[in-house]
Amino acid sequence: MLTNQLRAIIVMAWLLQAWLLPAAYGQVSIREQLTISGTVEAVVAGRLTVRDDQGVRQEVRVQGRNDRGVMLSGGSLLEFPAEVQITGAFDIAKLKPGQVVRFLARLNSGGRADGEVGELTLIDADGAAIGVAMDQKPRTPQEFNLCEITAAVKQATKGRLVVQLPEEKAFQRKTLLAFKVSPDVKTGLSSSDLRRIEAGAKVVTLEAVRLNTGDVVAKRIIVETVVGTAVKERGDDRLANKYRILSDEPKTEPRLIRSPHFAFLSDVSDREARIILDKLERMAGLLERYFGRRPSGVVEGFIVHDLNVFPAGTLPEPAGVAKIREGAGVCFNATLGSQRQATLYSCVDHGVIQHECTHGFCHLTFGSTGPTWLSEGVAELGNYWQDGEQAVAIEPVVMAYLQRVQPKRSLLEIATPGRTPSGTWQDYAWRWALCHLLANNPNYADRFKPLAIALMEGRPDVSFESVYGPVAREISFEYEQFLRTVGNGYRADLTAWPWKAKFRSLPMPGASVKATIRAAAGWQASGLRVEKGVGYEVVADGTWRIAQASQPRDADGDVNGHGRLVGVVFQDGEKDGGFTLTDEIPLGARRAFVAPAHGQLFLRCADDWTQLADNDDELNVSLRRTASE
Repeated sequence: MLTNQLRAIIVMAWLLQAWLLPAAYGQVSIREQLTISGTVEAVVAGRLTVRDDQGVRQEVRVQGRNDRGVMLSGGSLLEFPAEVQITGAFDIAKLKPGQVVRFLARLNSGGRADGEVGELTLIDADGAAIGVAMDQKPRTPQEFNLCEITAAVKQATKGRLVVQLPEEKAFQRKTLLAFKVSPDVKTGLSSSDLRRIEAGAKVVTLEAVRLNTGDVVAKRIIVETVVGTAVKERGDDRLANKYRILSDEPKTEPRLIRSPHFAFLSDVSDREARIILDKLERMAGLLERYFGRRPSGVVEGFIVHDLNVFPAGTLPEPAGVAKIREGAGVCFNATLGSQRQATLYSCVDHGVIQHECTHGFCHLTFGSTGPTWLSEGVAELGNYWQDGEQAVAIEPVVMAYLQRVQPKRSLLEIATPGRTPSGTWQDYAWRWALCHLLANNPNYADRFKPLAIALMEGRPDVSFESVYGPVAREISFEYEQFLRTVGNGYRADLTAWPWKAKFRSLPMPGASVKATIRAAAGWQASGLRVEKGVGYEVVADGTWRIAQASQPRDADGDVNGHGRLVGVVFQDGEKDGGFTLTDEIPLGARRAFVAPAHGQLFLRCADDWTQLADNDDELNVSLRRTASE
């Protein structure tokens, strides 16, 4: 699996490549300094789509505070950290428990407040100095001194705010402090977290550079959020907020932490323990629902922050201890008769824990984890799994590798039978790619589940070839398309090829077919089989949106072609090589074209393949035959 140490090696290798590759292909250089203001139309995986005040659409790449670099369009990483300031107002009554606020108030020696809170700032919890800062403590209960309070919200209403401090940060032994709030309270967001930027946000100012690669990369950005989104919980925010007031201090000796599916001896902090167990339980629930099976027992083991606090003999498996020292993890699976056991040894990296516990879950449920490609592929799905998220979201350096490397590995190179060495991080990347496609593309997902179960149960009559052999050409074609277009933000469920669609030829001029084409999808069947050299006319009625906050546009799209109706001919005949695509054909609201090849005509909305999910609406398209050459 991908250890912390291995991840660091991957990152260093690709960051180094990001600087070395330009030497071969021409140095990366700044061509232009840009200052932009406007509106955010879309946000996907470190990229903002901004419509500036002149109506020009800009794709801006932004390196966030925890990112190792910004991925350029060519797939290389460039270290270019941006200064990010996110502001905005919010309704105090909509604050969520656990969110961290900062404000000034007057307190006495007993922790009682005087007056009203007139200004309140919502801040990022990471790195926040939780506590009460007071220049001079009151000497009597009647004396109130001004202090700055940074604490987690316990309860918030229009006129009252209750905040909570962890026990180690208690003020005069009080962990709960209550305040009156002014009816005219001024609220504001102060954040550098890119996740808070949503479609519709106002770009107050954006200082960026245009590189010779064509990429626009942010240096400094100030964004004002859409009203109401400042207090929205995103990703794992709910878990972080839920356990905000628990101690973040690691334990000085290990103790048992447990949940319905897991039990570990660990020295992690109380807060980290609850977050890890909650994540694992959500993952276990997802796996149970997906496979329709429950494990025969619990995954046990050890999650270690500091090996030194574990007494000698507590960790009996030397190989497991070695993995922990590497910043990695391993799950030892064993079977004795009908009894199955899964024992985890892991560092505190949540991705490592989820990966290894996926192995444990599968062993306890099915008796094995299956062949290596399936075992590690499914475990990597567990590593990257995020509750409620369908879009691809993997390590940028891994994605960069998949996008850039040539040649791509074939399906049969990945899906080798039996147990093989785990291999390199590149091997993990290919296994993830195959399993993600099979699990999320509706053309193959219904076969993947029974295949995975059969392989993990060790049925000798089932293999990748026996299950997918009948659709080998189809899956190979879609796999190649997936690798050609995948990126963080990609949705495999939206880009499935419509194999069952019906097509017909138009033998006479004037004959026509009609189709409905959605903006939020990949290539869609037009219903028309074209003949090479024959003329056709397309007429598209209606409008669609290519971003949540964008304006409706017709089939001509914008001035740069974004949102334009485009086509491609799928050549399905053996004489054409079979299962190949022509170059893209620019169409629009009304356009005549000559078919470049025999085959099926497919249509789509011209948009980045990783940004289809926020598109909306559809066009009614009519296609008629005009004349031959």
